[in-house]
Amino acid sequence: MAFRNLVREKGNSAFLLLSLCIGLVTFILVSGYVFYEKGYDRVFPGNKQIYRVSTDIYSGNELSLSIPQCERGVAATLKDEYPQVVAAGYLTGTNNPQYKIGDEIFSNNHVYHASAGFLDVFSIALTQGWKSEVLTRPYTAVISERTAKKYFGDVNPVGQVLFKYPVFEYTIEGVFKDLPEQAHFSAEILLSFHDDMHLPPPAKAQWGETGFYTYLKLDNNAAVKQIEAAVNAIVAENKKLQFEKSNVKHVYHLQPLNDIHLHSELKNELETNSRAQYVILVFIIGILILCASGFNYIQFAFSRLIHSAPKTGIKKINGATRSEIVWASLSESLIIHFFAVCISLLVGWMLIPVMQNQFGIFLKPVFTSPLFLAILFSIIFLGIVIGGVIPALMINRFNSLELLKLRYKPVSKGVSFRQIVVVAQFVIIIAIVAGITGISKQVNFLMDKDKGFDVKNTLVIKVPKNLRITSQRINNLQAFEEELLSNSAILGFSSSNVVPGDLSAYNFNFTETLTGKGGKAALIVADDNFIKNYNIPLLAGTNFRETGTSAQNNSCIINRAGLQYLGFQNPDEAIGRAIKMEDESGMQKFEVSVIGVTGNVDFSNAKESHKPMVIINWTENMIWGNYSIKTSTADFASVIPFIKAQFTRTFPNYPFEYLVVEDYYNRQFDNEMQLIKIFRLFVIVAIFICVINLFSIAWLISLARVKEIGIRKVNGAKISEILAMLNKDFVKWVAIAFVIATPIAYYAMHKWLENFAYKTTLSWWIFALAGVLALGIALLTVSWQSWRAATQNPVEALRYE
Repeated sequence: MAFRNLVREKGNSAFLLLSLCIGLVTFILVSGYVFYEKGYDRVFPGNKQIYRVSTDIYSGNELSLSIPQCERGVAATLKDEYPQVVAAGYLTGTNNPQYKIGDEIFSNNHVYHASAGFLDVFSIALTQGWKSEVLTRPYTAVISERTAKKYFGDVNPVGQVLFKYPVFEYTIEGVFKDLPEQAHFSAEILLSFHDDMHLPPPAKAQWGETGFYTYLKLDNNAAVKQIEAAVNAIVAENKKLQFEKSNVKHVYHLQPLNDIHLHSELKNELETNSRAQYVILVFIIGILILCASGFNYIQFAFSRLIHSAPKTGIKKINGATRSEIVWASLSESLIIHFFAVCISLLVGWMLIPVMQNQFGIFLKPVFTSPLFLAILFSIIFLGIVIGGVIPALMINRFNSLELLKLRYKPVSKGVSFRQIVVVAQFVIIIAIVAGITGISKQVNFLMDKDKGFDVKNTLVIKVPKNLRITSQRINNLQAFEEELLSNSAILGFSSSNVVPGDLSAYNFNFTETLTGKGGKAALIVADDNFIKNYNIPLLAGTNFRETGTSAQNNSCIINRAGLQYLGFQNPDEAIGRAIKMEDESGMQKFEVSVIGVTGNVDFSNAKESHKPMVIINWTENMIWGNYSIKTSTADFASVIPFIKAQFTRTFPNYPFEYLVVEDYYNRQFDNEMQLIKIFRLFVIVAIFICVINLFSIAWLISLARVKEIGIRKVNGAKISEILAMLNKDFVKWVAIAFVIATPIAYYAMHKWLENFAYKTTLSWWIFALAGVLALGIALLTVSWQSWRAATQNPVEALRYE
């Protein structure tokens, strides 16, 4: 009978089912997103006992840099001297991303040098090879299953050779299982790091550069603070003289592995991390959408309750008991919720790949998660009680005769549940729309603001790195450069070790020889065309070319931030000053003279304050991995074939790779752009929920006031007056929602903008636009039903009076 009743009332049942499905599908997708983001690195065995060593670098007494790296010697020393350290290992980057396997040449940025202990820390299993032996000998490597399948097919890769440009051969000793997607780093090839290898002395020094991503696995009873203190003591002892000499201090911390993806905002991260604030924000808005959908369900259940009151009265007259009415209502609620759950799980499962492929939003299938199932069934139980038991208990308060006369009252004194529901839904819509607009305005502000350089119409061609120009692997570099300039679409080019969007390593101390003032700086190696090619303004001094070739190796150009660290206010004061440069290992020392000062540039990050940069021209005899090519057109397809042809002749056996600098630079906004995509989906869902609710309320009101409308029309009321009467309450509800939502949205946006060094203003039109949109949705939704009621022939309404 319950099923028959639901089928008979198709419209009401469809509204109930739709409301539940919208809320549940939203909950499933939001849960998938939150579980995916929160699940990072929890896929590794013993993840709660794994920590990463991070370093706070102080110049004088001022914190100048925080990085997720430390010195090479930390891992081995802790493993040898502290029994609480079960395993210790490190990763570090390679100096050239070009490789060759067989006849196939490729580039891969997910290749790292690693210690053997790194495999132990993360319990990375080998499918081929002996774990106790791999990465312990010089020039050996292990590769992932995916890499082995790609380059070797079904052939056993153990014993095969991986050629690393320019001249090194690594013997493959093993194959490791592919790392999970939910890891804060990606590694496809791991190369050994050994004292007997040909590596730069600063990198090989045990207590030299802080360039090693070091991980520790502690036993369950280890005192984290004690190990952290031990790291600080060990490094302080081994680098005491260097710290005192350079007036630099390091403070080390143990960062829990599970905190890295969502809570780490350090420089030089292995991969781009997400932000916990964004995940929390998505979760909160998802819950609000679920609540809005639940409000709709309650509203429809209430409407159905009033509509079926005469039928319930007849049942009571015919002897139906209180419990029978409750069970009948509960049966209907159970059927509705059963179908809603089945449909929602199916739709949610189908939408997971769509969200990934169309919107770039990764979700974790959560259908087997105990926590998800517990929350889902709690929501279902609550919905069944609200939709089944409570309406039945409410209806049982009336006797049979009262039920026969029970009617919907559209106008009531005080605050009704219906008003609260509508206001709450519009608060959600206004807040989300204002949030999207504010985030978009901030992202556009960062993308459009003056970054101190120009990245438009610029391509970067990847060339061999750290290779001498006279190398036999290069065929006439001068001819390559001349051929590039012969093309009218190419305006200029420059050579450098990094390009805008790269994370420069701030691993050089710089001090002015007379005053002793200085700090930490990023060292950029670039030729005399670099500043011109990227339109970086010179505030004082000259570019490299104007100083003469012989002086270029002993000259440098600094930015305004570096100028301030040196204690100068006027850029002209720094010209001619001698600066001592020294890397963290103390092995690279040189002195340069300042020949120019540029404005500050947002080289790698437009969200943070400017840091010191020192540009040095060491390109006379070496190439450094990047050729930035400025074109006269944004149609890169017209020049890429020409560039590729010249590249292939000049760099045989090297892969041709390029990137569009503007796109590469704007990757830093990926998290914000993804958040905007998610918010837009939320807005669509929230508007849909609100439209359904408003439409149903307007329909009920017009039915309940049909006789009143007829009488008013007979007495001369105009259609416009009827429309105003029916719509004024909705306008009032939107206005109340706007007053509530505006301060909430303003506060949330203000707190979010605190994460940025450079921020846009929260203009009034952001909130006005959200309010106008909400008002437009309300009026468009209810006006159709109001128009039908206002234009109806009054005779039809008063025929039987």
